[in-house]
Amino acid sequence: MLNVRDSQRFAVIGGGTAGWIMALELQRILGPEATVTVISAPEIPVVGVGEGGILNFMQALDRLNIPLLEFMQATGAVHKLGFAYERWRTNTVDDCFYHMFPSINPETHPEINGYFPSFSAMHNHGIGISYISDGIAAAERNVSQDELTRYFLSGQKLNFNSSFHFDAFRVGAYLRQIALQRGVIHIEETVRDFNLDPETGLVTEVLLRNAGPVCVDFVIDATGFARTLIQKKLKTAWYSLSDILIMDRAIPFHLTHPRKNPDLVTRATALSSGWVWQIPLQKRVGAGYVFSSHYLSEDQALTELEAWHGNRIDPIRTIQFEAGYFEQVWRGNVMAIGLASGFVEPLEATSIGQTIHQIELFCNLVIENGFVIPPKTIEFFNLQHRQAWNGIGDFVRMHYDTARNDSAFWKDSKQGKLSD
Repeated sequence: MLNVRDSQRFAVIGGGTAGWIMALELQRILGPEATVTVISAPEIPVVGVGEGGILNFMQALDRLNIPLLEFMQATGAVHKLGFAYERWRTNTVDDCFYHMFPSINPETHPEINGYFPSFSAMHNHGIGISYISDGIAAAERNVSQDELTRYFLSGQKLNFNSSFHFDAFRVGAYLRQIALQRGVIHIEETVRDFNLDPETGLVTEVLLRNAGPVCVDFVIDATGFARTLIQKKLKTAWYSLSDILIMDRAIPFHLTHPRKNPDLVTRATALSSGWVWQIPLQKRVGAGYVFSSHYLSEDQALTELEAWHGNRIDPIRTIQFEAGYFEQVWRGNVMAIGLASGFVEPLEATSIGQTIHQIELFCNLVIENGFVIPPKTIEFFNLQHRQAWNGIGDFVRMHYDTARNDSAFWKDSKQGKLSD
């Protein structure tokens, strides 16, 4: 049994978005009796050229009592009404599919035993079901941030919802400020190792490069792709999804806004061997080409990017990754979250969505079990984690089941392996 109630010393290793949200959630459920410490190395960069949330990100801010307008102003976040997929089916300029965040009005779209007759009517008239959301019209009109904010503050019933596009650096700085105000401790140091209890295998101390050890009762690994604790120290088994998700490279870069106002959707534009994300921020667009190195070299990818964009691209750094997850992310008094727990290509903002889901599940289980966690609950948590990532893997894989066949990549994609 893991007695969280008697645990007083919680450490979060890593100061990115995931780490600071986790620290705030721990502080929320544990109260002032416990000490929550975030340990982050200043030389470790925050991954991401623009990030986008889904609706559970908004719910997390609400749960943490962070006002949305204050968050937007402090971080430079902009409204995100959904996703737009360009050139995925026919590689033509007019090939665009919207996946929005709708709010279904039961008066205009009544539900009858789980069935929406209006959806069939729209489909039979050649209207995409996603067009139930007025968010598409707002995106196509390039509505300004101020105008959209007024819509949401007006109190009128809207048939669309919003999440945020944001800069991970500014969000991390803002969440750090909020956390420190609420009593979270921050140590800027490099972690060099961990001491484990020889009998129980539990982590007892975090060893720092230039300071004394930090004694701990529970540790969160939020170290991103470094995976300092879950992989390097605990040697946890990795489950690869690379047989169904073959993307393994990303070249991030910056763009200027192509329109007067920041876009209201995350755009994913398909190229010859992958796709380009475009996440609008207040001053620029964060972008990146996700592709498979089996079909394209980095130099070829950059050449294709510049031909697509029509100008020179200044890449930041190429990120190499393998789609997959750790089979046990909660082991004893250690839990890995965010990129440290698993990763697939960033279609549909699944990474931050899964991070929020994982943190929420952990907090709910701790509370529902009266802060005393039996091994079966940890097994259940890890099962939920595996099922979530397998579902995400299937969801992302479905995006490549398309009629496009103008390159070897797209021809092979539809013949690629499917999960059971």
